[in-house]
Amino acid sequence: MRTPGGQQEIGRRQALKLATGAVGGLAITTSACTVLGGAPEEAKPPIRKPLWTFVLPDKDGIGQVLDGPPVHHDGVLYVRSKEDGLYAIDAVTGRRRWHAPLAGALPGAPAVTSQAVFVATDGGAVQALRTADGEQMWHQAPGRRLSKPGAGAVWVSGSVAMVSFLPFTYDDDPDPPSSVLYALDTRNGDLLWRAYASLLEVRDGLAYVTPPDESLTALDPRTGVVRWSAPLEKPGGRCTLDAFAEGLLFGRNGNVGIGSKLVAYDPRTGAVRWTAPAAHASVPVASGDTVYISAPGRGSGDEQRLQAFDATSGKRRWTAPAFSTTLNESPTIAADRDGAYLSWSEDSSFDEDRTTLRAYAARTGHERWRSERPDSSYAADAAPGNRLFISYLEDWYCHDTRTGKARWRVSAGESTSGPPPLAADGLLYFASDRGIHALRL
Repeated sequence: MRTPGGQQEIGRRQALKLATGAVGGLAITTSACTVLGGAPEEAKPPIRKPLWTFVLPDKDGIGQVLDGPPVHHDGVLYVRSKEDGLYAIDAVTGRRRWHAPLAGALPGAPAVTSQAVFVATDGGAVQALRTADGEQMWHQAPGRRLSKPGAGAVWVSGSVAMVSFLPFTYDDDPDPPSSVLYALDTRNGDLLWRAYASLLEVRDGLAYVTPPDESLTALDPRTGVVRWSAPLEKPGGRCTLDAFAEGLLFGRNGNVGIGSKLVAYDPRTGAVRWTAPAAHASVPVASGDTVYISAPGRGSGDEQRLQAFDATSGKRRWTAPAFSTTLNESPTIAADRDGAYLSWSEDSSFDEDRTTLRAYAARTGHERWRSERPDSSYAADAAPGNRLFISYLEDWYCHDTRTGKARWRVSAGESTSGPPPLAADGLLYFASDRGIHALRL
């Protein structure tokens, strides 16, 4: 399952569909599944009954969506609501352990350790709450002088908590301000250092950030000293951080979404191990020793193809047949040790959608099965137990990765789906506009 912030990018048409669904309430119709060789249409799979549901009521008693994905730590789920702060929920029973109001909590996942939960709030502030009971340990506002700062997820490395705040700016601002990254001592909230950068991830003792020049840079979390920086291939582009596999870091460098390279870096030194063309590419996904990405095939015009690379050497293992000629769409990819799963939505008119799902063998690229459904989707995620989850406007569908058959579905809300499901300790957690639902894996 994906980590917070790992969710794949949504194409422009999908975003338009989501907005339209929120206003017009698009209906979901009967699904159609086509396995290789032909198969009859199938009715919707049954709705899976959750083991428990933790409801997050809003002021009107209707329900509210979450601010960021739930975080699981040591048998507890930490959930942020839009209006009501932070909840600590027993991950097995669904019972509330404690609740911290946190007026003005900003979107983004909290960071959790055995001692404290760190969360960003309004006014450029960070709060540390005791994991045992939610009592405040300290409150610091390093970004208080920024203009209406918004924040992302909080990350922790050892005794350092890090968060980047983005000052308010207008969409048409020709010179928008940069995000400011703050590093705080987890014991008392004292400011250790700051830098102009957006925090992407903290992993293995390094903080990966995007500075104003849009490069990919690794910092020492304790001191803020730059360990390495990957420069841009060309002006006007940017670098991304997308995946880790086989001891390497994978990202895109260039005009992402139009013309870029897939790059494999040594995460400790920034040395480039290999590159591959990734024009019009989706977000790369790594599983085991393979990295998958979609991009136009060589000599095939504008047709998009799923490509598999050996994560260590960069050797192209296989390229699947063309699946789409539409370049302004970013298909979503999920993968496990057995295969890669490609999902994309197309429409013949504004009101008619169709999602196509294909499964390929990890080693050979042989197509194992395909499935279609008359609805728009925007996310895919693999889970243990031969499960593949596809997010539609109102439901997450669980497909069997061996056959493509839809096993069951769970509601994700009235308009749009929440974050990808979270698998932990034999349970699966889904978020909706009503709260959190737990199911057995």
